[in-house]
Amino acid sequence: MLIVLVVLAVALSLVAEFLYGHFQDGRQRWVRPALQQHRALIALAGGVKFKPIRVSERQMNGTFKVSSDRAC
Repeated sequence: MLIVLVVLAVALSLVAEFLYGHFQDGRQRWVRPALQQHRALIALAGGVKFKPIRVSERQMNGTFKVSSDRAC
């Protein structure tokens, strides 16, 4: 019984691997080449960090406040 379960698990794993490869190939054909290149460059860059939105919003609010104060 154990042998049957192992064979079944291996067979299901192979089928899943085949289906995953098939869908990945279809996805790669669907994505634009420029987007693939961008994704590759980001992967090469590694840990690219972006500012949290809250920090950027605070900075912009401060800038707008100064601008609006000058306009008056």
